[in-house]
Amino acid sequence: MILYRNFRYPPLMADSQKPKDADRRTFLKIGAGVVAGAAIATVVEVPYYGSVIGGNSSSSSSTVSSLKGQLSSTQQQLSSTQGQLSSTQQQLSSTAAQLNAAQGQVSSLNNQLSSTQQALTSANSQLSGVNTQLSSTQQALTSANGQVVSLQSQVSSASSQITTLQGQMKSAQAASASLQTQIDTTMGFLTLSVSEQTLLEAVAETIIPTDSNGPGAKEAGAIYFMDRVLAGDYGKNGNVYMQGPFTLSGIAGPVTVEGITYPNGTPVQRVNAGTRYQYQMNIREFFKYGLAALQSYAVSAYGGKFETLSAANQLKALQDVWSGKPTSFNSINPVDFAYELTMLVWCGFLMDPIYGGNQNMVGWVYVGFNGVNTGDFYGEGMTPKQLMVATTPTRLKPASLAQFQKGSP
Repeated sequence: MILYRNFRYPPLMADSQKPKDADRRTFLKIGAGVVAGAAIATVVEVPYYGSVIGGNSSSSSSTVSSLKGQLSSTQQQLSSTQGQLSSTQQQLSSTAAQLNAAQGQVSSLNNQLSSTQQALTSANSQLSGVNTQLSSTQQALTSANGQVVSLQSQVSSASSQITTLQGQMKSAQAASASLQTQIDTTMGFLTLSVSEQTLLEAVAETIIPTDSNGPGAKEAGAIYFMDRVLAGDYGKNGNVYMQGPFTLSGIAGPVTVEGITYPNGTPVQRVNAGTRYQYQMNIREFFKYGLAALQSYAVSAYGGKFETLSAANQLKALQDVWSGKPTSFNSINPVDFAYELTMLVWCGFLMDPIYGGNQNMVGWVYVGFNGVNTGDFYGEGMTPKQLMVATTPTRLKPASLAQFQKGSP
């Protein structure tokens, strides 16, 4: 500013006295410096500056006013620019904060991406294992489908066989019904009374019941066999020593037999021992008293006749007799009666049909016994020797004595 104060413009000159170009350039440089200085000078210095460039000249005043206006405008622009700069700095600060937050989010997303990539790698590994298992499963499924097709073929073949067997069964059932009709019209009872028939048939059904395993004593007609043997030599004690003395098995205390006293009683003998039968009556009478005693025990112990009891109570009643539980049994040892009764039922189920039981050979079919069929009765083409040396048993269709008498079909 001191330089400006020491400066003096040259006096105005006529056109003929205009400065040279070098002086004009100097003047312009100086003028530009003055203008620039005026732009940043304080308002207090402006009047003095005005006196320097022309005192009270109207042209200078206009120039000064213009410069003041420009200065004021420049200051306003500068203030506005500073405000904008301040606002821009605030925005920049906010943007930087947002940028930091965004960078944090990006870092978090990168971590998540890394974790996701690891999980994806693991999932791909698991998927590979699953694909391997799936391939193995598909192979197994293919194999299973093949087996299913084979089984379906077998089922179809079995169904055809079942249809054939059903036809054969119907034919056999018709033949059985016809035979039963013949039996009912030709088979009768020789010795058993009506009440004994009813009771004995219920006893036989309890010992060998009809169930899902096969036919029982009723289908075999065991009661007809029992009736016939009781009416024959067995019931009359044929070929059996029947003279005394008679001493029951297992009697305690002294027993005198023909003048000889045995202080320790009689020994307990096996149930099925022939010497155990120590009764003056014959077997038919033995069964008559035994059946009556069994019926009385069923009424007193279980509240009804044996044939009217439930299957469970019928079995219990027979088990009681086998164990010797009844204390009064018509002077008969209940264990002796139980043995004779059971043996007779099984004989009626398994003896040759010629004796009245094992009708239609149902007992032989059930146990796999071939009767008199030695390997070729029905044209099977086998010999007894082949059957004996075979590594596995051969189940043949049974043949009875009556069939053997008539010869092979």
